[in-house]
Amino acid sequence: MQNKTSSGNSRLFRTRHVHGGGFLAIDRYAQSSRLREVSPYVKLFFSLAVLLLCVAAGSRGIGLVVSAGMLAACLRFSSAPAGYIVSLMAIPVLFILVSCMVIAFDVVRSPLGFLDIPLFGIYISATESGLNRALLLFFRAYGAVACLYFLSLTTPIQEILEVLRTLRLPKLIIELMYLIYRYIFLLLEVQNHMTIAAQSRLGYSSRRNFWYTFTHISGNVLAGAFRRSGACFDAMEARCYDGTLCFLTRQPPVRVRHVMACLLIFLALAACTAYFKWKGVDLF
Repeated sequence: MQNKTSSGNSRLFRTRHVHGGGFLAIDRYAQSSRLREVSPYVKLFFSLAVLLLCVAAGSRGIGLVVSAGMLAACLRFSSAPAGYIVSLMAIPVLFILVSCMVIAFDVVRSPLGFLDIPLFGIYISATESGLNRALLLFFRAYGAVACLYFLSLTTPIQEILEVLRTLRLPKLIIELMYLIYRYIFLLLEVQNHMTIAAQSRLGYSSRRNFWYTFTHISGNVLAGAFRRSGACFDAMEARCYDGTLCFLTRQPPVRVRHVMACLLIFLALAACTAYFKWKGVDLF
């Protein structure tokens, strides 16, 4: 009986050793993207144009079309596995939903909506107009996030920054963007190494051990990130860093067929937007 209980507990708290570090794989997948031969200028301007169209259209249908289209493009042209792409796309859903909840509900003194929650003499009401605004915000925001995911999964960060440099973006902003981007990965790497070390020591073998390990990793990850960032800065100075970041990149040429393909896709989305506005339909 004791052996069965022990076996059941081991199955319940089974842990899995994972290599790759989650978000750390984004750079690797971008480097081996099927669109590496497409100029980063084309990919950047296409992603930004679709993002602006999605935000400015004011249509839930266009937001849904852009989200689905960018997801399909990532699955088709990125070298990342489908499960990894879907998990990335699922991450911002919770954050966007929290923001939409604030818009969907109104605080009123009398019940107005189809769902009214009494609270200390006032009502938290969900109205149809509030729900429509929340849905519009959700699909706008998620479509914009999908555009940025497409760009990050098909274009390495150094190519994006090189494009911004040629567009005369201030050097300070470019270097801050790169350093912030890298230190986010650095923080995730420190957390990933601590998690692997805890897993190898059965730190997640029970609920009690899980919470103990979680709280200690949360407290130590910041200190570990500071140590690693200091070591990275020392390494940069040892390589004659003088305040300017230089990247050795190979920029593919801008080809007419790539520009035409992106232009046709953008015009098709613009035509859908105009049609929805003209007919007054919004899919749902």
